[in-house]
Amino acid sequence: MKQRITYFVAGFLLPRLALSFSLGLRRPSLHTTCPKTSLEATASLDSQTSQLEAGLEGCRQEITKVCKVKVGTSENRLGLIATSNIRKGDVVLSMPHDERWELTAAIAHNTVFKGLLADSYDGWTGDAGLIALQLLNEVARVAGSGIQKPQRQSAIESFITAWVNALPSPSEMDHPLLWSEEDQEVLQSSSNTKIYRVLDDLEEDASWLVDNVFSKDRTTFPESVKWNGEEIPCFSVQGYTWAMAIVQSRSVFVDGSLRLVPLLDFMNHDDDANEITDGTMGAFGTVRGSQLVAHKAYKAGEEVFCSYGPKSAADYLLEHGFCPTQSWKTAVSEITLELDPEDKFHDDKLDILEFETYDQAPMDPCQSFDLVSAPGRDGEPDPAMIQFARLCQLGGTDAFLLESIFRKEVWGFMSLPVSERNEMAVVKQLTEQCEKALEDLNQCPEGGPEVCTKLRESETKALSRTLDFLRREKEALDLKEYYQERRLKDLGLDSEWSPEDDIMDEDLGFGQTRAPGGAD
Repeated sequence: MKQRITYFVAGFLLPRLALSFSLGLRRPSLHTTCPKTSLEATASLDSQTSQLEAGLEGCRQEITKVCKVKVGTSENRLGLIATSNIRKGDVVLSMPHDERWELTAAIAHNTVFKGLLADSYDGWTGDAGLIALQLLNEVARVAGSGIQKPQRQSAIESFITAWVNALPSPSEMDHPLLWSEEDQEVLQSSSNTKIYRVLDDLEEDASWLVDNVFSKDRTTFPESVKWNGEEIPCFSVQGYTWAMAIVQSRSVFVDGSLRLVPLLDFMNHDDDANEITDGTMGAFGTVRGSQLVAHKAYKAGEEVFCSYGPKSAADYLLEHGFCPTQSWKTAVSEITLELDPEDKFHDDKLDILEFETYDQAPMDPCQSFDLVSAPGRDGEPDPAMIQFARLCQLGGTDAFLLESIFRKEVWGFMSLPVSERNEMAVVKQLTEQCEKALEDLNQCPEGGPEVCTKLRESETKALSRTLDFLRREKEALDLKEYYQERRLKDLGLDSEWSPEDDIMDEDLGFGQTRAPGGAD
């Protein structure tokens, strides 16, 4: 079981890294070189494009099944350009799953770092962390070190080398993971999706890898490497942070796994485009892989786009380093609910979450939920959050529902109001969480990136609309139908008895004298 060191500061739980920021501890800078001038950047992009196209030409038929694009420059960045006219609905690019050119957690764990990571290795950064580890190995291979796995033909190796050399350096990336501590502090206070949580997970995994893997063989795992004419961090906390920023911003979830797919990852975002999906390909349609289907017609020479998916502005910023227009149209914030460890029914509730949530995976006792303000859902909370909150607040005269006889049904019961007391406790808990979140946003330090200001305004709107909804709910508690009323109605006991009720009705079941809902 993973354990994290945490601290209580002024009554609030903070991850260890968040505390290090508050105490002013310095994190080594990732920006070791000056950014390139515009002329240098243009020359670099042209060189990268030429190398990528040369590398791709030698293995295009092997690594792609359909390829109607080439790597090119657009708006001072790399992208994929249509090589011919493309119709709406055409497959633009399809690439089979293969360890020789994909980066996945399974390849990193079972092939590249096999024997160095235990079978039970389970980092805080999850699959993204393992892919970042494999990415660092690819960077090291280009520099002449690293583990020489997976094995590749020379043509594929040439393409992967060109791809690695075309990745943005730490000094070229504008990603929150690489921001200054001051800007990260502003972002931490501008959103309830906390960057310190991500940084804490990242630092713990990186420190463990340094101590248990990297430092034991610095010939294979150098702290820094010479790359594209500059010295960059590699198998270190700083290098791992850079690799995580790349993985977060360029990987896709396809066919049940997170994947970083060279070539596909050069595709830039458009709100209206299709997402990269899984698909079958090949002459007989038996090969599985990743593909993009055109959402509109493209002319030869136009840049082809994909969508990075429906996400909140905070998620886009933390993952991709930017917020597209569409992400601002829906205001989203986040709150976290947790079973009280001091609750005398804690073990019963934990057992329900682990074993009795129907076909869902076991639920953790600590859950984060989105608060959304959007057309058609202006402040109305996620039903799953209300269900979880009702279980958290279950107690008193409602605790009979935790008896073993109800164990298979209690999670379903939580989807509807249990009692006025329980519903009031839920409204109170959520109201306090929202008010505290708003208070935190209002205490944000001045300055920082402009996107943080927009994020703070958006999340404030989501929290305010949720509070408005909760106030209306509080006023309507006496109008709701609760468990006891529903149960009596099911048993046909929700109306007064009269002699006529003893007359048997052929529609009644055995033991029933009145139809359920007879009071209506």
